[in-house]
Amino acid sequence: MQGDTAARETNSPAVGLFQKAHGKMVMLQRLDSQLASLLEQRRKIQDELSSVQSQINDEFDRVMRQAEETPARILTEIAESARNGAPAARPVGRLAEPEAANA
Repeated sequence: MQGDTAARETNSPAVGLFQKAHGKMVMLQRLDSQLASLLEQRRKIQDELSSVQSQINDEFDRVMRQAEETPARILTEIAESARNGAPAARPVGRLAEPEAANA
């Protein structure tokens, strides 16, 4: 019986070390899982940000295209009204009505 007690006392430090190592391995697994989750969240947010950036770019393109077309359209309408002998006076900020609407 004394031999069993002596063996347990000698094994105790080894058992404690194995338990400590096991605890560290479990902690590493949990950290790996948390890191994977964070990386997935980061990827999703990056995709969403890229989508929003694309939408912003599309909106700027639309506004810039419209800004480029407006002066030409106004000048064309002024030239057409001058050719047709229509009065030049029109309420400020209003464009001429299309010809098809008058027919």
